[in-house]
Amino acid sequence: MPNYFPVTFRQQLLVLTLAGWATLLSAADAPAPTPASPPTVGPVIELPKIQVTSSRLKQLDKEIAKLDKLIAREKKKVKVNELDRALNSDKVSTAAAIFGGNSASHLSAIAATRVNLMESERTILEGMKFPLTKKELADLETELDQLRITRRNLDNAANPSR
Repeated sequence: MPNYFPVTFRQQLLVLTLAGWATLLSAADAPAPTPASPPTVGPVIELPKIQVTSSRLKQLDKEIAKLDKLIAREKKKVKVNELDRALNSDKVSTAAAIFGGNSASHLSAIAATRVNLMESERTILEGMKFPLTKKELADLETELDQLRITRRNLDNAANPSR
């Protein structure tokens, strides 16, 4: 293939240099752009601080696992077996109330209430996993403490004689 336009490397370099200089000179002649006015700044909004750490989540997971075991254990107590029904029937327990015994149906009702309270605790613990403000986290912790106190005092509330 014949070369119709024989151009040397020096000639190419010269053309590129002249084109570059022409561009720079035309850019220098153009007026400088005016700086844009700074945007108007409204009130600064401060986002609430949240605590996101893996150790806190791991601790919550451990508490949830422990609570799941307690729920499973307590669910077994909801169903009254025959031996318990025979030994702690309503008639026997009213006669032996001076000794502090409870009927099987009463114990079953307390166990069902405990299961309900523990499931509420579990729901709150699950909610504490998500990022919250410090105030919301404190509110959930106080609610959790109240549920635990209620669950702990459930037997004493059922029997005022104790």
